[in-house]
Amino acid sequence: SELKSSTSSMTSVPKPLKFLRPSYPVLIEHFDKLPASDLKPFFADVLSVLATTMQKEGSRAALKYRLQGTKDGLTTWGHEYMRNIAGEIAEEFRERTEKGGDVKELLDLVDEIVPFNMAHNAEVDAIDLLCEVDRAEKIQVMCEEPSFPRVCLYLQGLSNFAATQADKVLYLKVACNLYMKYKEYPNALRMALKLNDPKLVAEVFSSCEDRLAQKQMAYMISRRKYSLDFDDDEELKEIASGEQLSKHFIILAKELDVLEPKLPEQIYKSHLEEKRSTAVLDSAKQNLAASFVNAFVNAGFCKDELMTVPDSKWVYKNKDMGMMSTVGSLGALLLWGIDEGLTQIDKYQWSSDPQLKAGALLAFGLVTCGVKNECDPAWALLSEQLESPDPLIRLSAVVGLGYAYAGSCREDLLENLTPMIVDTACTIETSAMAAVSLGLIFVSSCNDEVAQAILQTLIERQAVEEALSGTWPHFFAVGLGLLHMGQQDACEATLAALDAITHPVGKYCKVTVESMAFANSGDVLHVQKMLHMCTEHLEGDDATHQAVAVLGIAMIAMGEEIGTEMSLRSLDHILQYGELPLRRAVPIALAILHLSNPKVLVIDSLSKLSHDADQDVAMGAIMSMGLIGAGTNNARLAGLLRQLAAYYAKDSNALFMVRIAQGLLYMGKGLLTINPFFSDRFLIDPIAFGSLAVLAHAVLHLKNTILSKSHYLLFNIVPAMRPRWLITLDEDLKEIKVPVRVGQAVDTVGQAGRPKMMTGFQTRTTPVLLNYSDRAELATEEYTAMTTIMEDFVILRKNPNFKPETQQ
Repeated sequence: SELKSSTSSMTSVPKPLKFLRPSYPVLIEHFDKLPASDLKPFFADVLSVLATTMQKEGSRAALKYRLQGTKDGLTTWGHEYMRNIAGEIAEEFRERTEKGGDVKELLDLVDEIVPFNMAHNAEVDAIDLLCEVDRAEKIQVMCEEPSFPRVCLYLQGLSNFAATQADKVLYLKVACNLYMKYKEYPNALRMALKLNDPKLVAEVFSSCEDRLAQKQMAYMISRRKYSLDFDDDEELKEIASGEQLSKHFIILAKELDVLEPKLPEQIYKSHLEEKRSTAVLDSAKQNLAASFVNAFVNAGFCKDELMTVPDSKWVYKNKDMGMMSTVGSLGALLLWGIDEGLTQIDKYQWSSDPQLKAGALLAFGLVTCGVKNECDPAWALLSEQLESPDPLIRLSAVVGLGYAYAGSCREDLLENLTPMIVDTACTIETSAMAAVSLGLIFVSSCNDEVAQAILQTLIERQAVEEALSGTWPHFFAVGLGLLHMGQQDACEATLAALDAITHPVGKYCKVTVESMAFANSGDVLHVQKMLHMCTEHLEGDDATHQAVAVLGIAMIAMGEEIGTEMSLRSLDHILQYGELPLRRAVPIALAILHLSNPKVLVIDSLSKLSHDADQDVAMGAIMSMGLIGAGTNNARLAGLLRQLAAYYAKDSNALFMVRIAQGLLYMGKGLLTINPFFSDRFLIDPIAFGSLAVLAHAVLHLKNTILSKSHYLLFNIVPAMRPRWLITLDEDLKEIKVPVRVGQAVDTVGQAGRPKMMTGFQTRTTPVLLNYSDRAELATEEYTAMTTIMEDFVILRKNPNFKPETQQ
C-alpha cells in the first residue's frame, strides 16, 4: 500500500521504486521462475509499474505484466502510469485485430480506464483511447452533463483529422447524439448539417420542444439555404425562407450610415491614380465594368444612381451582350428584396430587344437567390422562356433558374433542364450552362439522373469531330463536380464512367469531380495526388487538367488553418517550377484559400503576380485580389488596385479586370462577405462554394468567357454574397441592441479549465460586423443566447436570474 499511496504524484519518484530500479532484471528473472501463488499477481502489478520507466521501446512490458497481475485497482497507481498503459493498449489492440486475435481482456482494461479519466477531467485521453480501440460510441454512455461541451468540441476537432470518412461520420454522430441528450438542439443541428443528412436534420427538429430553439434553428437552416419541409408550420417556414434578409440588411445600412448609393467613380477614385496619358478606350467595355461595379457595391441596397433612378438610360450606353449583363445587374442591386425587385425588373421583360429581355431573366434569377418564396415567382417567369426560339433568351432562362433554385433539388427542374444538356440543337453554351445550373440545383446530392445526362452527352459529343473542343465543354465537368461537392468517395462511380472519354476533356472532368468531391475534406492523400498530376510537363490542350489540379489543392485544403499554410508552400513551388497552364491557376487557388480574408502575405504574392509577363497570370491575379478582399474595404488592396489601374490604363481587358476587382473589394459597401464558411467556420455553404467554383473555372478560361461575350458568369459571385453580421433578436423576433464583445477567435479544443474563447476584444452594440476570424459573445448576463455560436441571427431570451448592478 505504501507503493500505491506514493505513486499518485509523478514529481517525486516514490522511495520503494527508487531502490527497486537497479534490480529490475533480477526481479523479472525471479518472476518467471516463481510458481503460481496468491502473491504472484501482486508481484506482476509492481513489475508493471516498474516497466513504465524501465522497459525497452515498443516491448509493451507494462501491459504484459498488467494482464498477468491482479485484475482490479488499475486506477490507483496514478495518472502517468495509466496514460502509459493506455498507449500500449492502443498498439496491442491494433496488432491483435490485424492478426484476428482476442481483444476482450484489453477492452476490460479500457472499461476501467475510461470512466476514471472521464471523472478526473481527462476527457481527451478517454476519447483518444476509445477511438483507438474503435469504441467511440461508448462516449455517449459515459459522458456527464458538466463535461459534455468539452467532449463534443474535441470530437468535432477529431473529425477533421479522422483517418476514414466512416470515422468522421461516427465522431460527428456521437457529438450530435450528445447534444440531443443534453438538449442543446442548435448545436446538434450544426452536426446534422455538417453530415448533410436530411433524416438527422428532421429528427433534431422533431425532438426539440422549445419553441425559441426551433426558431433559432430555422435561422440556421436559412443561413445554410437548406431545403427542409416544415409541414404546416408557417412561422418557421417564413424564417427559413430568408425573406427577412432584405429588411434587416437595410436596417443595418441605416445603423452604419451607408444607405446612400455610391457611383462607380467614387469607388475608382481615379483622381488619386497617377495620370500618365489619357488613352481613349473602348467606352462600352468601361461602361460594362461600371455596371458590374455598381451592382457589386450597391448589392442588396435596392437603390443606386445608375439603374434604379426613374427613366434610366444607362442600359443604352452598353452594347450587345453588355446590355444583357447590365439589366442582369438589377438582380444584384435588388438582392433578396423579392416584392420590390420583381416590379422594377418587370419593364425590361417586355422589351423587344432580346438582350434586354435576356438580362431581365438573369435578374429574376438573381433577385430570388438564397430566398424561398411561397408563390415561386422565378419559376413562373422563367419556365416558359426555356422553349423560346431565341438561343440567348433560352440561355439566360437556364442560368437564371440555376441561381434561383440552387440547392433546392427540385424534380420539376430536373425534367425541364436535363433534355437541354443532351439536345445538340441547343448551342453548346446553353447545354453546358444547363449542366452547371442543374449542378447548382442538385449540389452535393449525387443525383444520378443529372450525372447520367452529362456523361451521356460527353460520350455522344466525343464521337463528333471538334464537338468537345473550345471552352464550353469544360463546364460540363463543373456541373458534374457540383453534384458530388463534398461527398468524397461517392464520386467513384462517376469517375469510373469518365474513363470512357478519351478526349482531353475527360481528364479535365475527372480532376474537377475529384477536387470538388473532396473539397474542404483536408484529405492529405488527395492533395498529394493533385500535386502528382502537376509534376508532368505537358503542352497545349493536354495540360488544362493540370490547372484544375492546382485549384484542387486549394479546394481540398481550404477552411483548415494548417492545411492552408501547407498548400501555400506547394503553390509557391508550382509558381517557381511549373509550366504556364499551372502558373495561370495559382492566383485563383490562392483566392479560393482566402475568400474575403485578405492576409498580408497573400496580398503581396498576388500583387507581384499582377505584373506578370504572361497576361493570363496577371489578369487572374487581379481578379483574385478582388476575391480575397471581397467586401472588406481593405485599404492596402485599394491602393494596389489604383496603381494597377494607372499601370494598365492602355490595356482595356486588364483595366476591365481591375475595375471588377475594385467593385468586389467594396462589395455591399463593406457589409458583405463571400466566404462560404459559417457557424464558427465549421459549416460550409455548398451553394456559395459551388457558384464560386463555377467562377474559378470561368477565370481559368478568362479570355473566352468573362473577357469575351460571357461576362454574365461574374454574377456567380452573387449566390455567395452574405452579410457578415451578428443581429440579436428578442423573443418576438424584433431587433434589440445589446452589448457584445467582438475579438479574434481562439481555438480552445482540448484545453483544460475554462479557457477564453477570444482575444483582444472590443465591446460594441449589436448589430455588428464580424471579420473572417472574429468571434462574438454577450458582454452582460442580462440575456442568454439560444445558440453558443454568435453570428448571423441570434435569438436572446431574458435571463430570469439577472440582477442589474445597483449604482452606488
